[in-house]
Amino acid sequence: MSDPLTEQKAFGSRYNQHAPIVRPDWQVEIDLHLHTTASDGTLTPTQLIERIALTNLRTIAITDHDSTDGITEAMQVTSSHDNLTLIPGIELGTATHNTDLHLLGYFIDIKNEFLQMKLKQFREERLEVAKAMVEKLSELKRPVSWERIIEMSDGSVGRPHIARAMVEANHVETVAEAFERYLGDEGIARIQRPKLHPINALKMIHTAGGVGVIAHPRTVKNLNKLVKEMSAAGLVGIEVYAEKYASNKRDKYLDLATQHNLVPTGGTDYHALGGKNESTPGTNGPPPDTAIRLMQAAKAMHGEKIGCVPKGLP
Repeated sequence: MSDPLTEQKAFGSRYNQHAPIVRPDWQVEIDLHLHTTASDGTLTPTQLIERIALTNLRTIAITDHDSTDGITEAMQVTSSHDNLTLIPGIELGTATHNTDLHLLGYFIDIKNEFLQMKLKQFREERLEVAKAMVEKLSELKRPVSWERIIEMSDGSVGRPHIARAMVEANHVETVAEAFERYLGDEGIARIQRPKLHPINALKMIHTAGGVGVIAHPRTVKNLNKLVKEMSAAGLVGIEVYAEKYASNKRDKYLDLATQHNLVPTGGTDYHALGGKNESTPGTNGPPPDTAIRLMQAAKAMHGEKIGCVPKGLP
């Protein structure tokens, strides 16, 4: 049986504290994968934007899990930084019969009623699954405080909140260890929640005037098959310059993007967890023209019905 820790190291997981931060050859000006306290990040939207303002980043996307609650605050703060462009985004958990796939949506209309109805449903399902995982941890003699998890999550619970509670309870030393042993895909306390098929999630993003990009492809089984199917349904990109991917992995994903005429995107998937060798904003990201290419794809798909055209993008 494969070792989840070994797999994570081999595939460049951002959770791997032993792996060094990966930096591309260009000056990083774009990060299209960032999280806040609106989902499972530890920084508020204001704190995140103010930290980013100290870097060389010029275009960013906030992509909280199943939530757009941090976007409005982030836009207000961003408006005071003339050299910074914010793309409203989302990260949706999806699944087929044999693999999870996380889908990023960009340029979405955060006021779209259908989108918000579905996000509310997803957050409720997340909450129920989180409770079940906490109960499982108790059965495994690794109890954590549900009240503390709610306090850390600000109401939008994710596995990183449970992991942090496990660290505080001295059951594990790090968030990475919590995922490796208990909460990751092969973890003994992992419980799956009901999820949309990737094609249906892609349609949901399109309904809100956005475009879809596959997040951290290292986690996806049967990636080539899914990319082919999703490209036919309007997928526009795949993360290539992301997490801690070594050059051979980046080349593999870049070849896949080229084959299907997808935009190679990326970012740090930053949660501000504070772990050793955490990829922070400004350390990794795609080429400088990536946001413009995504905007061009959105215009080609939606015309004047794009969900949002951020300031600073043509």
